[in-house]
Amino acid sequence: MATLSDNTVRWAEARGISRSTLERAGVASGTTGMPGLGQAEVIAFPYWRNGKAINVKYRALSDKAFKQCEGGELRFWNLDAVLKAKSERVYVTEGEMDALALMEAGVPSQEVVSVPNGAPQQAVDDPEAQDRYRYVDAGLEEGFGRTKQFVLVTDSDPPGQALRQDLVRLLGPARCFFVEWPQGVKDANEFLLKHGAADLRMFLEEDQREWPVTGLYGLLDLPEPPPMEIWKPGFPEWESKLAFAPATVSVVTGHPGHGKTSLMMQIWYQICRDYGIKAVVASFETRAKPHHRRNIRQFMYGRQDHSLNDEERAHADRWNHEHFRWIVHPNRKPSLRFVLDMAEVAIVREGARILQIDPWNKLEGDRPGDMRETDWIGQCLDELMDFARDFNVHVQVVAHPAKMDARSRGQRPALEDIAGSKHWDNKTDLGLCVYRPKVFEKGERKTEAEIVVLKSRFDELGHPCRLALDYSIAEGRFKAIDYKMAYE
Repeated sequence: MATLSDNTVRWAEARGISRSTLERAGVASGTTGMPGLGQAEVIAFPYWRNGKAINVKYRALSDKAFKQCEGGELRFWNLDAVLKAKSERVYVTEGEMDALALMEAGVPSQEVVSVPNGAPQQAVDDPEAQDRYRYVDAGLEEGFGRTKQFVLVTDSDPPGQALRQDLVRLLGPARCFFVEWPQGVKDANEFLLKHGAADLRMFLEEDQREWPVTGLYGLLDLPEPPPMEIWKPGFPEWESKLAFAPATVSVVTGHPGHGKTSLMMQIWYQICRDYGIKAVVASFETRAKPHHRRNIRQFMYGRQDHSLNDEERAHADRWNHEHFRWIVHPNRKPSLRFVLDMAEVAIVREGARILQIDPWNKLEGDRPGDMRETDWIGQCLDELMDFARDFNVHVQVVAHPAKMDARSRGQRPALEDIAGSKHWDNKTDLGLCVYRPKVFEKGERKTEAEIVVLKSRFDELGHPCRLALDYSIAEGRFKAIDYKMAYE
């Protein structure tokens, strides 16, 4: 099939393709047996690799019937010419006739390929695993991957759109462009017949569009976010050194008995009081009754619970009921999923803005037995971060440090000292430590404490520093005593 018959030339000309284009593309003609037709005159499209024919596709002139050589290899048609020319821009069509239409319009033949087997009925989730696309990987390995720009010129029908979508997945969206045919035009060959070669070339040049990529934008494309909502912790002496915000996650650590639960509950009380918001608390070691109830009474009145009268206690308890919700698992075996489900109810139904989990180790039984602790903690922190942002709430985790020897127990723990994972430091927006330099001295109870800002991802939430406190036994609450201490 080295020559073109007059019938083949007339058949191609009726489709807007000239003899010179057929010859430039290496198209041939002849007669062969076709499915359902017997012997038939055909146009033949040879597929080459390094000058050797590895397949031939035949199309009958009398009917839209196709066949390929038995055992022939799937490969982009005209890929040899593209690889030889090292073309930086390549048009990818759904069929050889569309590829010829582009060449007729003046697109260099070394910048055009066609898929070998048309379009699928629908796009697939994993085109990489489909046998029908093995020619794409083969072409990329041979050098097609050096192409800087792929222009996808598929049909406008659903199979053509499915092919285009699969090719984007296979070739990579960063280098993919596409054209959308005008209404009433199905493909490149039809455009050529209706509008002519010059208009087709102009359309291809002017109407090709970058494949849209979700998640990558220029600055001016991004919507302006609302200003960060800031909650001051209720100690005016601290100025702007520490603050909290919805849509963020904080982690608080500290040695057992150093007051992290009491201090953070006082801070949440003060924030709920000052901003009129609600909190939902999963408190696994300190009960809502009687411990948190007593603490909130003392935070409110600045006196020990036993010195309050019945009216004061009742007022504090009503305020507590209006501003706090307590998560309690019926079997005392909470999971993170249970906590988040209960928190969602409190957020959606009652407008809670804060979720506190205290302490984290009570959820450790939730970890799958085949998952490493560090992977599980990373996964859980990702879920908490998504929860905070999706519901616009602040999520706080109180987490104990790992077991420490006698010497290290006398030192302030860091986020990386929390049992299980470096993720406690990497992923959190705000990292805090509550520390008491001395708990007892010469048999006397010491009340000095400090909250240390170990990490702040955002300037609005503060910066690394030490904030000194004293626990007033008479008042039953913490007081700021030296907010000017330098961070060490």
